[in-house]
Amino acid sequence: MREGYDARETWPFECQCCWHVWEEEYLVRRLTDDHGNEVEVWLRSGVSVQPPNSDRSCPKCGAVQITTFPSGYLAKRAEPVVPAPREVAQETALKFTWRAPIM
Repeated sequence: MREGYDARETWPFECQCCWHVWEEEYLVRRLTDDHGNEVEVWLRSGVSVQPPNSDRSCPKCGAVQITTFPSGYLAKRAEPVVPAPREVAQETALKFTWRAPIM
């Protein structure tokens, strides 16, 4: 292997079962050999691991239905604001207005 560089990547994940959201940081070593072949080596804490988009499971519930987001997605995403139950009830309550019949 001749040429190469390292890059830090943070991958956000979300469990499709329990909706747990988390991020994991990786060091990606990209190498090119004398013949132009490219290789990626994924590292976590200095240990070689599988790429983040393969063979993941939720650390909270153990489910394997995991989705990923683009790098930096969680930092840019606004947290949804869930209104209090009273506010929801007031906003969605049907409002009736009684009118006298026209004669």
